[in-house]
Amino acid sequence: MKHFIARASALVMVVVFFIAVGQAQPAGPQKKGKDDQSKSLGQAAPAAKGQALPPGVTKEELAAYKVVYDARTGDEAKIVMVGEDFVAKYPMSMYIGGVYSELTTAYLHLNQTDKMLDTGTKALAINPDSVDVLPVLAWAIPRGVNSKTPDGPAQLQKAEVYARHGIELLTALAKPDGLDDAAFAKAKNENLSMCYSGLGTADIKRGKYPEAAMELDQAVTLSAQPDTVDLYLLGLADQMTSHFTKAIAAYTKCAAEAGPMQAGCKSGIDETKKKAQNSIEAP
Repeated sequence: MKHFIARASALVMVVVFFIAVGQAQPAGPQKKGKDDQSKSLGQAAPAAKGQALPPGVTKEELAAYKVVYDARTGDEAKIVMVGEDFVAKYPMSMYIGGVYSELTTAYLHLNQTDKMLDTGTKALAINPDSVDVLPVLAWAIPRGVNSKTPDGPAQLQKAEVYARHGIELLTALAKPDGLDDAAFAKAKNENLSMCYSGLGTADIKRGKYPEAAMELDQAVTLSAQPDTVDLYLLGLADQMTSHFTKAIAAYTKCAAEAGPMQAGCKSGIDETKKKAQNSIEAP
């Protein structure tokens, strides 16, 4: 009974926590700089100058797609501007899936959640194996689920399917031509991190703390700059499974970052230390 009450209390704390920080949506995946070649692993490059146009593609359409493609490592607002313009002009283009993919990530970083989910769903309808979109939706959907979400369990299940499929594809992904080894490894690991983050967040909200601890540990290990929400949830999962030393370590890393998570992570350190005084640490 005590274990059940503890789990229930933790779930309530998680729900309140996510509402309090506004779900911290943009804080997780790291934006890529202009020198980072790795923004998209699945984006098709436009035909090179001098090559024949693909069947059914006009010069104007190809030029418009090239603008979107060239903008993919730059300002998110510009990606939205040129991407939405392309979608309006060429809704049946062979390139539309790649444009939807770029828009999905841009909307995420701009915290335009509804547009992100809508565009991401359209992208996956065209390409269910998109290694750029699957991680984004797997990561974002669980963070939007709370106790008032009408179809919350179904949304968590959907996110899990996206995450596991993304992990399967990314694990087997070969390096695209024109991408150096370091950039490829970084992009692959960041996308894998998002998938594991989605799994861990979903399991936290299901009260499955042992599974969440393993998944969130993968998420923070794979990311070059771990998301503070992931660190907080990892601390919570470790705390709930009596891995107090690990919990304090995760909370401490989170508390070192200024932002909306800092206060919660500092409280997590104090709560874990109190619990550790009267409990046996798990092996």
